[in-house]
Amino acid sequence: MAKLEVPGAILSYNSIGSGPLLLFIPGADGRGSVFEEAAKLLAPRYTVVLWDRRGFSKSLLVGPQDFEHRLDTDADDANQLIEHLATPGHAVVVFGTSSGAIVAQRLLCRYPNRITCLIAHEPPSFSVLPEDIRNQAIGLTQHVYETYRAQGVATAMEVFTAGLSEGEDAAMMRFCMDSTRSDEIRANSMFWFEFELRQYTSSTFDLASIKTQSKKYIPAAGITSGDGPGVGPVSFIAKTLKKDIVRLPGGHIAYMTEPLVFTTALLKELEKLLAM
Repeated sequence: MAKLEVPGAILSYNSIGSGPLLLFIPGADGRGSVFEEAAKLLAPRYTVVLWDRRGFSKSLLVGPQDFEHRLDTDADDANQLIEHLATPGHAVVVFGTSSGAIVAQRLLCRYPNRITCLIAHEPPSFSVLPEDIRNQAIGLTQHVYETYRAQGVATAMEVFTAGLSEGEDAAMMRFCMDSTRSDEIRANSMFWFEFELRQYTSSTFDLASIKTQSKKYIPAAGITSGDGPGVGPVSFIAKTLKKDIVRLPGGHIAYMTEPLVFTTALLKELEKLLAM
């Protein structure tokens, strides 16, 4: 993996393929490798960039960290990668999923001129929800966090996935965060529970800034996600922006469970977006 030194971290990333830059931003355990199978299918058409967000896997923290502004820092890191890898005058596409979509949204707000289009796939941006639903969602994440502190990662993930998804999606999410598989995954899981689960989901969503960039903002969700809890925030955002949700095959992590059908649909969507 290649390395990029940024303030406070050394980012680890892979870049494959050729064409317009397509930056994937992972959620949960922060590893870019979750997109590997999708990236192989996209590489003939795009320069696909997969990275470990700082503090996860091979992207190492260096010196003191400003954890109170970690979301801004994640967005800044994404911008540094784009600046480092993008070809001037060519399109830059960002695909962020779950808490990675929250990072992508902050990236668009902070660096709107860097991005041609942003696909925000099921961002858990609870701050946009009506107060009663928002409080329920925040209460659930707090319950998941307290379960993690009291009973560990595995039990907390059972609670977390029960409130978000089911079937193959839920099983794959638990597998990705299975801390018994390796020290790396154990460290990733603990880092996410401590510094992201509650903080990113409750972060402020800058709707005013997103409105000014609404042509670039593409709200997306899985077909099998339906109108479940993971889709509530992006549904509200789409309605506010007067846009339809782009429905991609599969559920919350179809890029892992159904990479071929997922990337086929994503390619068609990107072709439409970049032709506009």
